[in-house]
Amino acid sequence: MSSTISSTPTASTAGAAPSASSTDPPPPSLLATNAESVVSLFGLTLIFIILFFALLTLPRFFALLHHRRGRSFFSEGWLLKPKLSAAARAKDALRRSLFLPPAQPTRKPTLRRGLVMNAAPFANDIDYSDEGHGAMGIGGGGGAGRRGPMSLDEEESRYPAHLRTLVRHHREVRSAGAPAHVPSWSTLLHSWPYAPWFGRAFFPNHINNLKNGQACLYLVYAVGFVIVAFIMTSGETGNLKRTGWLVVVQTPLVVCLGSKNSLVGFLLGRGYEKINWIHRWMGQLMFISSLFHVIGYIILWLRKNVEARQNAMHVDAWLAFAGFAMVAVFSLPVFRRSSYRLFFNAHWIGYLVYLIAICYHVEQALFWSLATFFILGLDYICRLVKSHYTTVTLTPLPDLRATRIEVPHLTRGWKAGQHVRLRAFTFKLGLFAFAEAHPFTIASVSENRNGQGVVLYVKSAGDWTKRLYDAASEPGKSGLEKGGMYLNSNSSLASLETLGREELEKGKVPAYDHYATGEKGVGVFATGAGAASTRTLVGFGSGTTMKMVVEGPYGGPCGHMMRSSFTSSLVVAGGSGITYGLSVVEELIRDVERLQSRTRLIGLVWIVTDPACLIPLLPTLTSLFNRVSYIPTLRFSLTVHYTRAVSPAFSAKLKTLPGGGLPRHISLEAGRPDFKHVVEDFVRWKTNRLARGSDGLSGVLVGVCGPGALAQSVREGVDALDDGVRRNVGGVEIEEE
Repeated sequence: MSSTISSTPTASTAGAAPSASSTDPPPPSLLATNAESVVSLFGLTLIFIILFFALLTLPRFFALLHHRRGRSFFSEGWLLKPKLSAAARAKDALRRSLFLPPAQPTRKPTLRRGLVMNAAPFANDIDYSDEGHGAMGIGGGGGAGRRGPMSLDEEESRYPAHLRTLVRHHREVRSAGAPAHVPSWSTLLHSWPYAPWFGRAFFPNHINNLKNGQACLYLVYAVGFVIVAFIMTSGETGNLKRTGWLVVVQTPLVVCLGSKNSLVGFLLGRGYEKINWIHRWMGQLMFISSLFHVIGYIILWLRKNVEARQNAMHVDAWLAFAGFAMVAVFSLPVFRRSSYRLFFNAHWIGYLVYLIAICYHVEQALFWSLATFFILGLDYICRLVKSHYTTVTLTPLPDLRATRIEVPHLTRGWKAGQHVRLRAFTFKLGLFAFAEAHPFTIASVSENRNGQGVVLYVKSAGDWTKRLYDAASEPGKSGLEKGGMYLNSNSSLASLETLGREELEKGKVPAYDHYATGEKGVGVFATGAGAASTRTLVGFGSGTTMKMVVEGPYGGPCGHMMRSSFTSSLVVAGGSGITYGLSVVEELIRDVERLQSRTRLIGLVWIVTDPACLIPLLPTLTSLFNRVSYIPTLRFSLTVHYTRAVSPAFSAKLKTLPGGGLPRHISLEAGRPDFKHVVEDFVRWKTNRLARGSDGLSGVLVGVCGPGALAQSVREGVDALDDGVRRNVGGVEIEEE
């Protein structure tokens, strides 16, 4: 088999004199004789196709670099970083005060049991609707029933007189500092015939949620693959050599597409999980090609003499095929989903055997193997640089049946929607727990004003996550007690306004030592002697600690998209997808606070089985609503849909909350939502009714994180929108996580 791929001419052929007559058949063409060159051209064509799609992202990339917020946004998402020093924080605060003067609230918040209630009446307190279903009319006697967008003067008239100047100033400063909005190609081409079809699911009920556009790309690739393998070949081994070289030449590219730190992903502005489907499909077609190569030569050997059969005893050829077959077989979904460790170990062992054996099988493959090893080495170096060995704090959340993980030492360097990979160095999670890396979406925002680090919510679902929850629930080490109201000590609730601004300004900073139970079972904190920093005033800090390696961040927005460039954002989360929703919402609010955003409307829809899941997150959500209440022209609402009956225990807990129930901007609805109605209500009757400035509206972003069926339902709701409404709001774009 050592000559199966080789295309080097023999010495007798190379040295033969050109004595053939003119009547002899012409020599085989270069395409037929040099299989490596033909396949190399095919690989080069694939690279040019990738570069073409990379060029399509350049408009957003240049818009990203043009704006100062965009440059900082581009610098984020590569490496987790520790907290800034005091001098660096002071320098950063001075820079922000010079270039982005913040809008100050007109009065202090009203504190009630440690929570901010009924803050200054900004955009979230203004009634925009004419009807109970939330249609955003103009209101008032003559304006009732009006369906057109409001003017700036009409919108300002909604505010009290003493706030209108502040609202006008905030709008002007925000417009000057907001990033430019560049519509996506899907938005620009949506009105073309059949354009929406490419974004729809190829198999509606398939777990991978493949799109028609992706299937068309793969079909084009497969057709090109077959043409290169079988067209313009000569001799009985011509196509066999081509199929072998198709595997060898594409090995570096398929490995690059599967690596966590991929150059292809960088060029396309997409995380590895967004292009991994290309890696899988290319690998499957390459395995079919290698199978054709091996079976073809076996049949050829059976037809030849004994000398030809001896070639079949070459160990290097069989080792190369065995290694590649190991990678392909154990990459099937049945193995990948049932035993990821088996899939992972078979992957690296099989590829290592294949890359070494193929160099002995054919000498010309050495270059391609070295290129593959270079890509793998670069990827692992990047992983090593992105890894942090640190101490994390674990806190169980019984209502969520999840574990809250905080990494207090890593406070910046990621974007909303990104994820990290965790490796636990403890025998509590298994003998080989250090060998398993588990991805989880970050639920906090980078550079949180409370100095909060990376926060993860890990649902107890598999073996590893169940052992993690049990480790966090060890008696005497948990930061939470079952029942009652949970106040998160290192969560967003630990901000100055929620801790009592009046007491802090007077220097009366209490120290909180332990958790106690106040009246009506509401969680309060007993005070002790001494003073504490704002980092530990309210805290989850007494949870179980564990040593882990935190690797990341990975993923994030696609195609250099900036969420803060959209006028409004609708975020849909299913179950544990709320981690994505919390981080996106908090990042949008943070950018508006810095006057670096066009966002004026935020909607969060969360679908859960039990409404009690809302209880552990109430402090974080309440803090977000408090921050929005001090931001002019920004509105934020949360709708929780639950699919199970409300338990008496949950109803009792609601009565113990401050104010006797949920905040007024959080609504509970039974049953699954109809996303055609949800999306239309948000886009047509809310975003479309916002007042237009000189630059109009800059689009709607619909983000979704959850099961494939949920993403498909949201996409169907977006597809059902009228083209006229899309144009009026500046386009509608979908982000799937």
